[in-house]
Amino acid sequence: MKRLLLLTVFITVQLTVSNAQKLKESALDHFNNQRWEEATKDYEKFLKKNDGDSADWYNLAMAHSRLENYEAAIKNFREAKDRNFNVQFIYWGISKSYAMMNDEKNTLASLNEGAANGLGTFALLQSDPAFADYRDSDAFKEVLGKVELNAYPCLSSENYRHFDFWLGEWDVFVNGNKVGENSITMAKGGCAIHENYTTARNYAGQSINFFDPIDQKWHQHWVGSSGDTYNYLETKRDDGLLQFESKFMNPGGNITLSRLTFTLLEDGTVRQLFESSSDEGKTWTSAFDGIYKKKE
Repeated sequence: MKRLLLLTVFITVQLTVSNAQKLKESALDHFNNQRWEEATKDYEKFLKKNDGDSADWYNLAMAHSRLENYEAAIKNFREAKDRNFNVQFIYWGISKSYAMMNDEKNTLASLNEGAANGLGTFALLQSDPAFADYRDSDAFKEVLGKVELNAYPCLSSENYRHFDFWLGEWDVFVNGNKVGENSITMAKGGCAIHENYTTARNYAGQSINFFDPIDQKWHQHWVGSSGDTYNYLETKRDDGLLQFESKFMNPGGNITLSRLTFTLLEDGTVRQLFESSSDEGKTWTSAFDGIYKKKE
């Protein structure tokens, strides 16, 4: 009799588990096929008797959001958050729900809370129509700035911002004579700086400049139109100064050492000094001494 009772309990438990699993699978199938009403019904029925995981609560929140049941969506987003669902999706869902309810106070509050917890949906906040009515407000611009720094951490890093004094559109002069033009731009996110150098003659060149967090140094990779290449590595860094060195192979096949120094001058111009050494850096000879002046 005892064995029969245990077997009955076991079978009942297995059936309960099986029914719960089928209900969860049904809810997910409805969700994946955008049958939002059916998904909410199955998820709510499943979660009423089963705690579920964070994805179940998140999917329920999203289904309610698609049905414009924003208060229910917010409640379930928070349930998913309590179960450690990705905060990027949680705070985006909550803030957008409040925005769709025209609740500016809670929209901004949830965005600020999200920004403090790593929310980085910068591009979405700029483009999603749900936030269109808030984009001109100073409070929204302020929180957007916080989210931008989460999305692009290089923008707020002192190391990555050291070479910003070179950014701009420049005319390049040697001994008072214009020899070229240089466009120095920041890559999206601020983790690299691009150089595009042109002259009135045949020669042109480009470089990418970046701070490497592994060796904690700035690098410049230059390729010129005559086939000249440099892989510069930082040798000195100070306020308004950055210096590199690189090996260089001349047209004759001889390898020499090149030193490149950028210095921000008091009048806002930038000096770019190329030097070369054929004795492994014991002595240096100036090869190019240019002054960058901002285009008017």
